[in-house]
Amino acid sequence: MDVQNVFYWMGIIYMAIMFILMIAAVVAVFAIKKKIDHIHHIVEDKVQMALNIAHAGQEIVEKAKSTFKKRI
Repeated sequence: MDVQNVFYWMGIIYMAIMFILMIAAVVAVFAIKKKIDHIHHIVEDKVQMALNIAHAGQEIVEKAKSTFKKRI
């Protein structure tokens, strides 16, 4: 085996390893994106729940104001 063949084999091995690493990186990016989307969905639900509670509180205050205005 001469130097040229060794160089070719090293190049083939290096390219194969880099190809596998690129595929792993793409899979990792999609997995991370899926987890971030899941966390975003959970946070969005919690914020919506807090807004609903605040809106309910605002409705109670408005009803109390209208009740006291009617009595006066």
